[in-house]
Amino acid sequence: MNVRTVCALLAATVVLAACASSSKIETTGDPRIDDVLHTAGSLLGTSYCASGTTPDCFDCSGFVSYCFSHSSLLLPRSSREMYAWQGGKDVARSMLQPGDLVFFNTGGERVSHVGIVVGNERFIHASTSSGVIITSLNDP
Repeated sequence: MNVRTVCALLAATVVLAACASSSKIETTGDPRIDDVLHTAGSLLGTSYCASGTTPDCFDCSGFVSYCFSHSSLLLPRSSREMYAWQGGKDVARSMLQPGDLVFFNTGGERVSHVGIVVGNERFIHASTSSGVIITSLNDP
C-alpha cells in the first residue's frame, strides 16, 4: 500500500467517525445552540485535565465554557458558578432540551460536575476517566 492510499483510507475513516459522532447530537433550530452542540461534538475524544480550558485538554466546566464561548455565549468558569448564575431554574428531566446544562453532585454537598444535554437522554461532558464523551443521563 502506498502513502497516497494510506492517506485516503485515513481521511475516509476520519470522515466516517465524524459522521457517526455528529449523528448522536440533535439540532434545535436555534443557530447559536446548534453551534454550541456542533462545537461540543467536534471535541469528542479530547483528553481531560484539571483546570483545562482549551482543546488540548478540558475539565468539565472548561469544556462547557469553551463550547458556549464559541457562540459568543459567556458562562462563568466553574460548575458551581454556572449553577448559581442568573438564577438558573430546575427543569424536569422529561423537559430537558439539547443545549441545556445538567449539573451533578459527584460526592460532596455541592455541584461538582456539568455537561450539555445533546438529546435522547444523553449529555456530553469532560469525564475525568475518559475525556470528552457522550453519556446517558441514566448511567449512575
